[in-house]
Amino acid sequence: MANQHESARHMPRLSINGDAVIARLETLAGTGLCPRCEPAVTPVASDAIQMLAEIIRLYDALALARRESANRLAAMRAALHAASDGEADPLAYLRDELPGEWCA
Repeated sequence: MANQHESARHMPRLSINGDAVIARLETLAGTGLCPRCEPAVTPVASDAIQMLAEIIRLYDALALARRESANRLAAMRAALHAASDGEADPLAYLRDELPGEWCA
């Protein structure tokens, strides 16, 4: 069997603190900006909020993809071991992990 340690990589940590960024943006929104600064600062703050939301969405999508990949890799290994043990239906492990259209 392959070295489990090499294949069991951890999810990278999100290197930003979303709550802290939101708090800073709220603080900025509550400050009295001068009329000259407001047109420049407001769009930047809005863009930062949108970027933060997109970063979190992509991070969540990455976590889901990594989890699905790990589960499928485990199912492949289980199927290979089941086949080498002579089980009647070693592909059942894969059918449990793959979407319905792949198992028809």
